[in-house]
Amino acid sequence: MIGRRIASHWSGQTALLPTLHGKGRALGAALGPALGIAVEEVSIDTDRFGSFSGSIPRPDGALAALSAKVAACREARPDARIVIASEGSFGPHPAMPWLAVNIEYLRWHELDEDFELTVSSASLRPMHRTHTLSRLEELETALPAFGFPAHGLMVAAPGAAVAHSTGITTVGALCEVLASTLASHGAAELRSDLRAHLNPTRMRHITRAAWRLANRLRTACPDCGAPGFGEAVAVRGLPCVACGFPTSEPAGRRWRCLRCPYTCERVRTGFADALRCPLCNP
Repeated sequence: MIGRRIASHWSGQTALLPTLHGKGRALGAALGPALGIAVEEVSIDTDRFGSFSGSIPRPDGALAALSAKVAACREARPDARIVIASEGSFGPHPAMPWLAVNIEYLRWHELDEDFELTVSSASLRPMHRTHTLSRLEELETALPAFGFPAHGLMVAAPGAAVAHSTGITTVGALCEVLASTLASHGAAELRSDLRAHLNPTRMRHITRAAWRLANRLRTACPDCGAPGFGEAVAVRGLPCVACGFPTSEPAGRRWRCLRCPYTCERVRTGFADALRCPLCNP
């Protein structure tokens, strides 16, 4: 194990979570038993920092949204000592664009210790689907893949940047919206509603990310003892098997402390295939 396992420093404390989407249960399922803390939801309209329907863009990305949520929570609750912000993103996998990926980010912001830690978790099995209908009769065969009604739906005109109807969880409401959209546009696009309270698959992933956060918080730096030691990053440069030139393949992993300069590396033995070499296969 890299780093030193420590007991929770936060047992009995309360962490504030800005959300309108019921994420407190998902986070508390991990952080309660792992850290001994309570998670209290703070009702803040976090959709103003970007919405999955496309109605409000998120131009600066997930990490900026985390910062905005922390700041909003601190403003709403000046008594906050610990704030946890949660943000998710969905899209094609950067290396395998034919696969959808959901990345969940969690930020732990602790005011008394001037300490902040951000972790992420990726899932290649998100409930993130779209399907275009040209007739209402097609709905019966399309619907099972969406996990409806446990998973909510959005409806948009085909190719539209913004879904005009969201949070649909009943067949009656869905048929009504689809009929109107089909009459206006000749087709309608079903989309998964990606907000956590309407997407149980995403909610489970948030719990998984929370376990990762707890594990990081209870891992201390071997040198100074600060919590949050990690997370491993790849060190590139594995030598080519044919010529020995450094390639972009990982040659090992590096862990670092968030508070002091201490780092730790584990070097990978072996060589990279010549196909990965910029000299042998430019």
